[in-house]
Amino acid sequence: MQIARLSNIGTCESQLREIVAAGKDEPLKLPTRGGHLTAGGEVALVQLIITWAQRAAAPHLQTYITSAEDTQVESLSRRLYGLSAVLCAKSISGVRADIDVTASAKDAALERLKQLQSNNPKPAYRGPSIEIVCADHIGRGAPYLLYNPSPVGAGALRSRSNFQVLAAWLARQTIPKGYSDLGASDAEALGGMLYEIFKNTEDHALTDRNGDRLKLSIRAIKTAHLSPAADDLERIVGDFEPLATYCAGLRPRPGGNQVHLFEFSILDSGPGFAQSWTKRPLADLNAEEEETAVKECFGQGSAKPYRHAGQGLPHVIRLLRKEGGFLRLRTGRLSLFADFSQPADLEDADVRLEKWNPPDGGPLTAAAGTLITILIPMRRAS
Repeated sequence: MQIARLSNIGTCESQLREIVAAGKDEPLKLPTRGGHLTAGGEVALVQLIITWAQRAAAPHLQTYITSAEDTQVESLSRRLYGLSAVLCAKSISGVRADIDVTASAKDAALERLKQLQSNNPKPAYRGPSIEIVCADHIGRGAPYLLYNPSPVGAGALRSRSNFQVLAAWLARQTIPKGYSDLGASDAEALGGMLYEIFKNTEDHALTDRNGDRLKLSIRAIKTAHLSPAADDLERIVGDFEPLATYCAGLRPRPGGNQVHLFEFSILDSGPGFAQSWTKRPLADLNAEEEETAVKECFGQGSAKPYRHAGQGLPHVIRLLRKEGGFLRLRTGRLSLFADFSQPADLEDADVRLEKWNPPDGGPLTAAAGTLITILIPMRRAS
């Protein structure tokens, strides 16, 4: 299974189909330096990789690395998709099948993961992009930014107020100076949503539908500042029509040709919204039942039907309406989106998630876990 060097949301959906059509032990061949991984494209690729790895008995990753001393060993784990692939793989080969780079690739990945999970993760960041990664299946599921340190095992998840401080810090680190920063209330909204989602992953994303511990579990947060030319961005995301339509409406500032977006993505590798909500396998749910379950779970802000709706999500929806943002939700056999660039009928109305279907009209492949991406336009500070 060959992953395209230029990947976006649309190509990832096509490749998910190919993964399911291929045998469960089909190797995954991954480029070291992928492109077009913007506006939610990289996390879509990570979700694809996790889906592949969870299906395989012994996931085998093929790379373009020429030897254990090749600089591409470290380069591969410098990207979130490469780091996730190495952490998910059982074995890793180089440009030829007889070049075994499992040990060197794993060492490089674990070294970067250690830095990302430390109390000083900045040296491991890549430019205007921040990644927080939990690799629960290898006992690395409690990064310092999300969990209180503990001398024995994993510490407890940090408080809601800590997550709100974290969201403000992520925005400051990601959005360059000279662009409008998120206000205190906006950071509180994002932090509240982030806290609720990660609390939910602890309850439902570390085990399968039956409550058994997952053999492979990745949870991650990614932020990025995107600054492509408007035409380039529309072309890059063109295989995913809802996002292409949204990007076509973005306008550079007078005298410029770039648009600026703040990307905020969260993903996990659990059973997904519908199975967590209904306690039933996807195969037992028809399309309407799955869509209803996902929308109810999303609107409630928790996979527990009896829990009151979370405080974070409604505030984030108001932020997206105010700023004209975009939201994508990918879980199970559904790809849902909300384009907030158009005025809403009711300012405080519940978000109306719309369903995206592939252009050929075929069904979507079931993807591992749940992925949420938020895009917020950024403007020059006055």
